[in-house]
Amino acid sequence: MRLSKLIRRTPIIATLSLILALLPGCEESKPVRIGFIGELTTRAAGLATSGRDGFLLAIEEINAEGGINGQQVEGLVADARMHKQTALHAIHKLADGQVSAIIGPMTSQTAVTVVPTINNLKIPLISPTVSTNELSGIDDYFFRVYYTNAQAAQLLARHLTDQGRPLHIAVIYDLSNSAYTEDWFRYFQDMFEKHAGSKVTRIPFDIRTNTLYLDLATKAVEANPDGILLLANAVDTAMICQQLTKLKAEPTRYATGWSYADDLIQFGGKSVEGLTIIQSADPQYPGPAMQEFVKRYEKRFRSTPNFPAMHAYDATRIVLTIMQQGTDPEAIRQHLLEMESYSGLQSDLSLDRFGELKHPRLHLARISNGQFISAD
Repeated sequence: MRLSKLIRRTPIIATLSLILALLPGCEESKPVRIGFIGELTTRAAGLATSGRDGFLLAIEEINAEGGINGQQVEGLVADARMHKQTALHAIHKLADGQVSAIIGPMTSQTAVTVVPTINNLKIPLISPTVSTNELSGIDDYFFRVYYTNAQAAQLLARHLTDQGRPLHIAVIYDLSNSAYTEDWFRYFQDMFEKHAGSKVTRIPFDIRTNTLYLDLATKAVEANPDGILLLANAVDTAMICQQLTKLKAEPTRYATGWSYADDLIQFGGKSVEGLTIIQSADPQYPGPAMQEFVKRYEKRFRSTPNFPAMHAYDATRIVLTIMQQGTDPEAIRQHLLEMESYSGLQSDLSLDRFGELKHPRLHLARISNGQFISAD
């Protein structure tokens, strides 16, 4: 099965895309529903708002094509806010809205929180950006079209150890998303320290407390590392880089996909020049499907799509295509488990029997003159 060719802020639960198709006799057809959950009102909101926009664009496009077997698609959007009870409330609200599947969440911490409830409700949950290995290898209702922390940590560890000498890396990471950062740190440390003489220094913080960016930067500099790895959202990564620049810190700086949002360069400015970051999608990818998507996205939202928007769009189009064969949540789950390959924006997407992406696209990019360029 393959995808077809086409393939701002909201309250906690909002009904979007309410265009209804009329049947003969002026009777309204019942819309089919699909949900989105993301952390829309947090410091890490850029990840979720981009994902939401990719989700909405996919729905608007399929409605313009006639919907699902003549029925229009209604998108329900829920805000998880990076808070356990709010996230669970949002999931139940989406379930009460009788959605056939849910796209999201966008962070690992929210995913770990809601997956047990999703399994009880038996609604497929397809995340565009969750990477924690805590949810890997489990026969459940959680799926993703994104890489795992282990895969990304291996890429960076290999990049560093290929330099041919022992290195010392200081890792600054945010405990507010510990399902992501602790997991990422553990895999990176295990892989990196297998190489004789290489070591990591742990510098945790929690943005929910009165964390001072200068203190974090000072601790990193005092550790005298060869490089500094940041596991934080885009805004906090930018703020820490600003303090490192003020301290005239020389170590090479690295970051992960969580840092990759428009806010990174907007808030970081010159302080993030040279930052090397792990990426899973390239807005400049020359493929026709990608370039057409960029044009449509820019026209609709007046901004350039980044990786959360791309992955959310792919995830939504996969589910909408499956829904052409039926909207029962259990049937959608079975189709996801049995799917062979879908044509995504930048590559074919194939899942294993646990709903994990088999061959994720991963590469290193570096910020140069306010733009990302290849660092491979």
